[in-house]
Amino acid sequence: MKKIITLKILLVVSLFANVTLTLEEEKNWQLETVVAKEVTYVPIGEYIMDVTIPPKLLRTISVPYEAQVVKLEKVNYEKVSKGELLAQLTATKWIEAQRKVIADAIELIHHEHLAERKSKLCKEEIIAQKDCIAADAEVKTDKIKLSASKTLLNAYGASDLMINKLYKDLIISPNMQLLSPVDGVLLHVNILPGKSVSPSSALFVIKVDGNNWLESNLPQQIANKLKSSQELIITIDGNDIKSKVLHISPIVNLHNQTRYVRFYLDKEVELLAGLRKKAQISIKKKAFLISKKAVVQDGDSSIVFIKKGNTYLAQKVDVIAEDANMCYLNYNAILNEPIVINTTSVLQNMLQQDK
Repeated sequence: MKKIITLKILLVVSLFANVTLTLEEEKNWQLETVVAKEVTYVPIGEYIMDVTIPPKLLRTISVPYEAQVVKLEKVNYEKVSKGELLAQLTATKWIEAQRKVIADAIELIHHEHLAERKSKLCKEEIIAQKDCIAADAEVKTDKIKLSASKTLLNAYGASDLMINKLYKDLIISPNMQLLSPVDGVLLHVNILPGKSVSPSSALFVIKVDGNNWLESNLPQQIANKLKSSQELIITIDGNDIKSKVLHISPIVNLHNQTRYVRFYLDKEVELLAGLRKKAQISIKKKAFLISKKAVVQDGDSSIVFIKKGNTYLAQKVDVIAEDANMCYLNYNAILNEPIVINTTSVLQNMLQQDK
């Protein structure tokens, strides 16, 4: 048993030694070398991801009363600007709210005239001062009532411009203009001309300009390699997308041992919301990229042969990732030298035979 262990140790030692070839031997074996490519990102796997919209980028437009659609101005997926007309609605509560503003405005105007006239009489001491104080209090009460009526009308969807026009002209508008509150794109239009809409139902959903998310349920061992705000590259359909980690769930899914991870997606990237794609994740890490043919396995160790003149040095390496054809090796400055990428088994056998 002791002899077997000693033999194994000697064999391992031999693999991390040098072998020197003559020019004729190099020519006969046709050894080929390349310089490994230095990279700054290393892939950690390929997984399914969903393109989603952050809730803060969505604006829902509704009305707090039952209404009927008179006219529809916009449809799904159209771009809209802030203040642009989306639809015209009519409703009993809408008309009643306008009537209340007009009634409160007329009452305020009437009491303001009375207060102004009484103020003159008080200055001439024709009427008691308490009558002027009472008239001023009545005007103040009317202003509060009018302000409340305007606020209700504003909650019903009237703009400040429309409310001011109503206060000035005292003319009821049968239709309410539903305006876009933001610049964006209409994702959903849930109304039709001539149809009724229920209170607080989502009539329009608008996506404002902003960055989307990429979301995925990653295996726990992969999620453990990530951390919040970490920079990385996500490759989709051959396109490299610069991203970063926004959120990692602290909870592991008991059914499939995955963790939810959210990534940043720049708004300039042309990936539509709702898209589900396979994506490769690459984390920022200094490494070398080399053909898998260059790497020789010896038990649990991986080695490459580095050429220096006519001498070939067996160098132990750490393989941190690989695909069908290439290996990513942990950074080591010595790997800047030419590395053998073919007939490596010949060099391995020669080292063993020499021993």
